[in-house]
Amino acid sequence: MYQTKHDHCVSLPPDTPLAVSISIIHRLHAIYLNRVLKQINLTAGQVPFLFQIAHSPGITQDEIAATAHIDKGTVARAVKKLEDGGFISRTPDALDRRRYHLSLTERGEAAIPLITATDRAWEDLITSGLSGGERSQLYVGIRRLAANSIETIRVCGGERA
Repeated sequence: MYQTKHDHCVSLPPDTPLAVSISIIHRLHAIYLNRVLKQINLTAGQVPFLFQIAHSPGITQDEIAATAHIDKGTVARAVKKLEDGGFISRTPDALDRRRYHLSLTERGEAAIPLITATDRAWEDLITSGLSGGERSQLYVGIRRLAANSIETIRVCGGERA
């Protein structure tokens, strides 16, 4: 159950599909993130790309598309917005000038702590009432669901969903 602005609680039906529940969490997390990130002209949709670049400096757009299971056009648009916003830089590959290696700028590096703190606050809010062990099990379970989803799509045909 969660509190609405009209001061009444809403609960999802017990037969709500898992993907629907995850979708609700994802959308509301984006709203929460967007409210905070607006101050630095960043959006929740750009965050996954920024983090991939932060964790793998020098990664290419094609590598992001492959590892994040996102189409190349979406990656190209996000990278362009991040570059235009001064969060990342693109360096041409020495052997293939059509390929670019991506890295965070100072502005991109400075955004990471704000995003991390905002995410921690969100997680604390939505997992309130769970014990530390329950939280840990939840995180392990969700990561396993993500890995199983990736493997299922890989095995069933098509590398990206």
